[in-house]
Amino acid sequence: MMQFEQEWINGAISLGAAAGWTADEIRLVSELGFALAEQGRNHEAITIFEGLIALAPATAYFEAALGALWLRENNPARALPHLNSALAADPGDIPARVNRGEVFIRLENYEGARNDLNYVLTQKIKPENQSVLEKCFTRARALLYTAERFS
Repeated sequence: MMQFEQEWINGAISLGAAAGWTADEIRLVSELGFALAEQGRNHEAITIFEGLIALAPATAYFEAALGALWLRENNPARALPHLNSALAADPGDIPARVNRGEVFIRLENYEGARNDLNYVLTQKIKPENQSVLEKCFTRARALLYTAERFS
């Protein structure tokens, strides 16, 4: 057995490293997954991101993307573990927090939704992230209204 295969079996390296994938190759595949998601080709994007999670399991972005895609597919139960993983790796990921807040609403966990959405609304918008975060803040306010209304 080759050295990399044994290291993967022992859990010392990722499958991507054992298979010889470079960071650029993984990035290109993730860009393909993102493009498919933007085109509404959710099932194909899900397949891409599930594969990327197998190749590079420590990448929070892939977990967040997969959680967002499952939410888009109206499957909050499948979205939640991916969003939890993304937020465990990066608790400050605003889009993932908003998505998890929506997941919590759909699963009728209004307290969890309020916690995530209130966290988002207390964050400061940095100029370099302004356009993306403004959309997140608008969505968070609307979702928080819903959570408070139904709880």
